[in-house]
Amino acid sequence: MRKTLVLLTLLALGGMGLAQRAVSFRLSLPPAGLGVGLEAPLERNLAFRGYGDLFPSGPSFLLAGEVLFKPDLGQVDRNLKGIRPYFGGGLGVFIPGGSPEVGLQLSLGVEVLLDSRTGIFLDGEYFYAFGGGRFGRTVLGANLR
Repeated sequence: MRKTLVLLTLLALGGMGLAQRAVSFRLSLPPAGLGVGLEAPLERNLAFRGYGDLFPSGPSFLLAGEVLFKPDLGQVDRNLKGIRPYFGGGLGVFIPGGSPEVGLQLSLGVEVLLDSRTGIFLDGEYFYAFGGGRFGRTVLGANLR
């Protein structure tokens, strides 16, 4: 448990260094949750997103990092500039108050840029724990660059 927390802290601090590009504020249902994330571009159409969500009903936490394929549709048609569908996945840790569960985190969503520095997104996420637990949720949020 202690090694997992140290590793997650190192990942979060490393992610902060990489992710000076966007801060995300996230609301999710079901289960109801509130979170904060950091996002950094890797290549032209790839981004890394790390986030932590708190679920007060438990209380429980979900910490995850993902690599997303996130093209801007403006590359195809100028009328679609600022619409960015994405999908991707990575690893996550769900901490339900007892023993943590490590698993695969998958995301599918779309971000719409309101201006060059602000975007809103709607995201469907699924967490598959390697130990057998799983849950899906819908996330609504904003990215501030």
